[in-house]
Amino acid sequence: MKRQLYRDWYSIVVYPHSEAINDVKALKDTLWSKIGWYASRNSEAHITVIEFSADQYELDFYIRQLEKFCYSQKQQEVIFDQLSLSKFSNAIVLLPNNSSKPYLNDLLVRLRKRLKTSDTINGSGAHISIGRKLSPDQIDRAESLYDYVNLRFNCDTIAIRKFNKNRGQFEVINKFKFLQNPLVNSQCSLFS
Repeated sequence: MKRQLYRDWYSIVVYPHSEAINDVKALKDTLWSKIGWYASRNSEAHITVIEFSADQYELDFYIRQLEKFCYSQKQQEVIFDQLSLSKFSNAIVLLPNNSSKPYLNDLLVRLRKRLKTSDTINGSGAHISIGRKLSPDQIDRAESLYDYVNLRFNCDTIAIRKFNKNRGQFEVINKFKFLQNPLVNSQCSLFS
């Protein structure tokens, strides 16, 4: 008899420090005061790497892969200083500056390659959402809301989040710090 395992919905994200999360929450609060309720209003700041459905055994695979990845991953300060309001994507997002973009893009590409299975959905380019699924009118009303944005944080943590159906939000269930250890020769040969 084949037993069916229960599957949950997860996301793997680059997870900023609490100060950056609070700064993004303040931006979301400002948007809410101007336009009212919107999608991603209560979502904590993050950069989506992938989303996937998994049972406990598959989740263990992702955990092991993240531990291996974070063992030697280098930390770097990143800066998000560009705000994009797009009627095409119906969103307001923070984008990394030109010096942070190559680091973040490389990080996302390498992580996605390591974690890719037939059940994963890649996130898009590195960004932090302020508001999603916005109407053109909401975007127009938010146009002059923010003068200057300069979000900085040390990129040193990856998190696994599990979707909480009751809250309608992902919640962090595990964090992995970038340990910055040197690769040993056998590890180097895997990446050549």
